[in-house]
Amino acid sequence: MGTIGDSKSTLHTIRLQNLNNIIIGTLNINSLANKFDFLKHVVNRNLDVLILQETKLDDSFPKNQFAMDGYRIPYRLDRNRNGGGVMIYVREDIPSCQLSNHNFTKPIEGLFIEINLRKMKLLLFGTYHSTHPIYGTNNTIYFEQIGLALDVYNKYDKFLLAGDFNVEDTNACLKDFLFLI
Repeated sequence: MGTIGDSKSTLHTIRLQNLNNIIIGTLNINSLANKFDFLKHVVNRNLDVLILQETKLDDSFPKNQFAMDGYRIPYRLDRNRNGGGVMIYVREDIPSCQLSNHNFTKPIEGLFIEINLRKMKLLLFGTYHSTHPIYGTNNTIYFEQIGLALDVYNKYDKFLLAGDFNVEDTNACLKDFLFLI
């Protein structure tokens, strides 16, 4: 198992090797509140975009509590302190905005963010797929809902779906979804 210093050094090396490229990271943090200082130390402006899953936050945590230097206030979708949640950090000099034209009719945890990169707009969907009977859905419904939302945002030539999908890469629902998009 690597150390904090190893992780920070690795990210810094990746940053230096990709100065003209966007670097996007994703991490199932499994409760952000007690790991935030560690995360700030490791990220240290080496990522352009960071998607976190299972933040396990609720509205008792103020928005600014998880601010990081060099990043705008994170886009955030909370469930509760026991599970779920998505948070997306975007570097403060990269124009971005949260989109809300879609309408999930089932409990889907995810945020659509438009990111403006030079002359290109990227659609980012950061997500956590829960299969919990109350808070989540099965794989078929999950991918169907994401597909319907992507239809709403069909003007984007480039999109990235990132997060914890909680599905094996051999799963038939995932394969069907990837074939259709």
